Amino acid sequence: MKFGVGDFSGQRPPGSPITHAQLYRELLEQAEAIETVGLDSMWISEHHFAEDGYMPAVLPIAAALVARTKRIVVGTDRLATSLHSAVRLAEDAVSLDLLSGGRFVLGLSLCYRDEEFAGFGVDPATDGRHLEDLAQFLRDAFRHISPPPYSPDGPMLMIAADGDEGADRAARLADILMVDPTEPWGAVDGAVARFDQARGDRKGGLVLFTYGGLSEHGPDAAWAEVADGFRYMRHTYDRWMGREATRELPPAHYRLLLGTPNDVATQVLEYNRRYGNRVHVVLRCNYPGMDAAAVTNQVRLWGSAAAIARLRTN
Repeated sequence: MKFGVGDFSGQRPPGSPITHAQLYRELLEQAEAIETVGLDSMWISEHHFAEDGYMPAVLPIAAALVARTKRIVVGTDRLATSLHSAVRLAEDAVSLDLLSGGRFVLGLSLCYRDEEFAGFGVDPATDGRHLEDLAQFLRDAFRHISPPPYSPDGPMLMIAADGDEGADRAARLADILMVDPTEPWGAVDGAVARFDQARGDRKGGLVLFTYGGLSEHGPDAAWAEVADGFRYMRHTYDRWMGREATRELPPAHYRLLLGTPNDVATQVLEYNRRYGNRVHVVLRCNYPGMDAAAVTNQVRLWGSAAAIARLRTN
């Protein structure tokens, strides 16, 4: 099993005393912390034209993160393909592959915000086709681009399982299937089964995102640490998607990992039981509005939970 943190979104909620300059500097420090505690990856996410400054330019940030670290994977969990030039993206991805020594993963996804389609002059009806065309173009470009990539086949591609069509798309075009933290267990099982069936003997990677928080004092204290930031994050996404704001939902709804490092290690074993050692669990324990010390403490505790889980699965 592998363990990561993300996504990091660079959001600054209204009234936050933390500036975006601070947030970006702290990203680099948190990358070092993720590496120091023995975790395996760090993931960043993009959106555009957001009032809270949601990170709009993930590839320059990824370059800074891979330059600051030596071992961990750095990836985009959801890069909205319709908003990017295919040639420019191929060149940027290969540059990151070279800079990182093969540690960069390019995660691709559909776009869903009307403001982003309008701002970039993109027809929403072409979004799915654009993702497929771009993923195929990247595969071809990585074989012919100059300079050539560090990795023999170019940077690994990851595609989100947005329903059955997304799982099929990931199986055909990507190396890795990504599953969103809002998907309940049944949907995760279905997406993984569909991905595996479509790939046959070509086993692909599996990156499962989940939400949660940790505390040495148990699940209630862990929830208290992250609740405000979690609610802000979910309310923002719900508003963008035109959905009713998230109510207080039971932890099982979001597969929340909550508790002490030992508690969370036990909960993580369910991922191993279902999907084996190939699973890469990425925990969002960093939420908008949390200060750097709180995020670093969450990373430290998640690193402890990961170490316990590794011992139990080896």
